[in-house]
Amino acid sequence: RCGVSEGIPGFSARDAAGRWSGLDVDLCRAVAAAVLGDPARVKFVPLKASARFPALKVGQVDLLARNTTWTMSREVLLGVQFPAVLFYDGQAFMVPAESSATPAISLQGPICVEKGTTHERNLVRFLARHGARVETRVIDSAHGAADALFAGKCRAYTSDASQLAALRLQAPGGAGNYVILPERISKEPLGPVVANSDPHWASLVRWVLYALIEAEERGIT
Repeated sequence: RCGVSEGIPGFSARDAAGRWSGLDVDLCRAVAAAVLGDPARVKFVPLKASARFPALKVGQVDLLARNTTWTMSREVLLGVQFPAVLFYDGQAFMVPAESSATPAISLQGPICVEKGTTHERNLVRFLARHGARVETRVIDSAHGAADALFAGKCRAYTSDASQLAALRLQAPGGAGNYVILPERISKEPLGPVVANSDPHWASLVRWVLYALIEAEERGIT
């Protein structure tokens, strides 16, 4: 049982036929192949960011592969383990195209951010560091935050640059109506997460991920 996003193209997204695809999905299937001998023996569980760690804690999922940032506070306070880094990213801002020349620190609010993410804290620190007083709006899902931006309810949406790029493709009127500003206000090492109660399971996930990287380097598909 693999916890994934509710739909972020490139990481974990479901098509009209119900088929899942993406980088996180590929990792889940590889783990299933290593453990159960069949990459199809995966149940994908779509989760909001705010629900992902509770789902892992209560055993709703065995593996969390949901573009999740590895932090010390999460590993220590939540009792979880990050076996390895799958994707390196950074937090950015997406704005309407007419605001493309505006520096991130000069953005006017409200700025949308998804609940239950590192982006909330990073945004607060970024604004405080520059002495900016900008209204922020915390929204329960990534798609909800993007929809708020597209509807003009927010002047900007801040998240991982990769997630912004995926959601930008779904913008009404086309991706060209929105831009991702060049500034990055954090470093976001994204990776799979497991409960820290089973070190053997964590080791298995780690080495499956490393095997995928090695296979890619060797051109093995």
